[in-house]
Amino acid sequence: MMEMRPVCVKCGMEMTCAENGVLVYHPLEHATPGPAQERVGGISVVNVDRLIEGSWKDGDIDFVIYGDKYRCPGCGNEVVVDFGGTIMTSQDHMKRLIKKGGGTVIEIRRKTST
Repeated sequence: MMEMRPVCVKCGMEMTCAENGVLVYHPLEHATPGPAQERVGGISVVNVDRLIEGSWKDGDIDFVIYGDKYRCPGCGNEVVVDFGGTIMTSQDHMKRLIKKGGGTVIEIRRKTST
């Protein structure tokens, strides 16, 4: 099987690897409003985020993962791909990894800023 590098949507050019081992982390986010459990189409749907809401502190981390940063040689757009295993350990350990950094550290944001 042929291995492909990411392709820039804007330029159509193959991106090149700019940095290996980029640390990416996702902070715990407040759950969307709604019930912790509901029946939808005969299936019980559980909102796990709603269940754990209140059991964590602001600034706590959901997970940490390492990936590789690729850059478009045409327009400079960057993406992080080729993720390894997810690191889900103690809050102290994940926060130390983020603080230590050593290279690029990126926070995943699933909600837009206001």
